[in-house]
Formats: sequence, C-alpha cells, structure tokens
Amino acid sequence: MAAPIIRSISASPDTVQPGQAVQVWIDAFDPDARTITLSGTVTDANGATATANTILTVGDPLTYELTANEPGVTVVDDPSAPGRFTVTVA
Repeated sequence: MAAPIIRSISASPDTVQPGQAVQVWIDAFDPDARTITLSGTVTDANGATATANTILTVGDPLTYELTANEPGVTVVDDPSAPGRFTVTVA
C-alpha cells in the first residue's frame, strides 16, 4: 500500500490580522484508489430495456489533520468538507 500524497496545502487569505480567520484546504489523494464502473439493466415484459451506470471508488478513506504550534491559534475542521479547516488567530 502506497502512502497518501498531498498535492497542496493552501490558505485564503494568506495574510490575517489578530482576531481574523483563514480557510485552509489540504488537497490529497490515495494512489492506491481506483474506480470501477457498474452498469445495471432492467427489461420489462415487452422487451424494453433501461440501463444506468454508476462509478464506485475503491480505496482507503483519507483522514485529514491540521495542527498549529502557536499559542492563540485555533484550528477547526469542517465536517462537511474533509480537508477544509478554519484557522483563527487570536
């Protein structure tokens, strides 16, 4: 199993004043992941068919963590968007 790869860590804005917050994103991927296309077909009694596809991703789920070693800095993860954090500077 290969280790996850971090493509980038970015902050916007990249300069803040005390009391302000910044959004930080970690863009990473699992090199072992792959996708599989699944197709389903349904046929009725008259021979009419309908087909639909879906894509399944096979891979390890990634866990993101962002920490700060500075006093007065708070890091909060966004549970709705893995890899996105709000960083507030006191």
